[in-house]
Amino acid sequence: MLVRPLGEESLGVRSMSIYVEAKGLKIIIDPGASLAPFRFGLPPHPREFEALRRFRERLYDIVGKVDYLFISHYHRDHFTPPYQGLYMGTGPRDYEIVYGGKVVFAKDYSSVNPSQRIRGIGLFKAVKGIVREWIPCDGKVIEINGTRLVFSKPIPHGKEGSRTGYVVGLAIVDDDDSLAYVPDVQGPLPREAVEFIKAAKAKTVIVGGFPAYLMGRVYNEDDLERSKANLVEIWNSVKPGRLIVAHHLLRVVNWRDYIPRGIEAQTYASMLGLSEDLLEARRRELYQVEDPGKDYVERFRRIKVEED
Repeated sequence: MLVRPLGEESLGVRSMSIYVEAKGLKIIIDPGASLAPFRFGLPPHPREFEALRRFRERLYDIVGKVDYLFISHYHRDHFTPPYQGLYMGTGPRDYEIVYGGKVVFAKDYSSVNPSQRIRGIGLFKAVKGIVREWIPCDGKVIEINGTRLVFSKPIPHGKEGSRTGYVVGLAIVDDDDSLAYVPDVQGPLPREAVEFIKAAKAKTVIVGGFPAYLMGRVYNEDDLERSKANLVEIWNSVKPGRLIVAHHLLRVVNWRDYIPRGIEAQTYASMLGLSEDLLEARRRELYQVEDPGKDYVERFRRIKVEED
């Protein structure tokens, strides 16, 4: 099974996008990326926009080779929107490149929070005339050419009752290999995420890491300790050949401090043999080293931003 990262914080953008090639199956998981409109009181540095441009190039280069897409939920860093977006790096019709002719396995937008529901419905309406098929996938098991796709039931996006709603995880299993992908579960925190990963018994596990950058505001020490305990449980029970801890955790430079001892965590960058390019986590430093100027910053302050 070929697993090729396309975008993620260790590659300079908010994303968990990945290309998977298994027996009789080529699929892109979460075909989207975005930048934080403001972090440390600063808009994205020019280097971040360049990383976003490179992500779009990688995605558009490979999307024509696949027949299937998977959208785990409707936060803007996990799908390509049907409109022009500065912080998503999209033109007004880029979505046609991504979705045209594809079978889309998508989170059921009837069981998400209101903002995600609006985006999910909007995406469906925009692409229903160009996709080959749109399949709400929560809890389904689908076989394609000898490869099995196991979609989780809805899993909380972090703590139970969070206003950020639910996600769907995916396990891909063929004759020789297996992958479990569970995004935005913040550590993981939900038991549903732990049990899904344990049931998959995958050789490669990709899990959304703990959002250390939100400590003291949204999450506390108890949350951190629970996420660590759950990660240890997965490590000891599943014994994956590769454990990739991704996304929210890598929005801090010292992300390794939040990984329990004894766990060998990889990143999307390390899967590609690259060093981590944590541009958002280093945004303040980038402005100090390569200051784009006051006019650059002020221009962004006049742009209205919709928050998740």
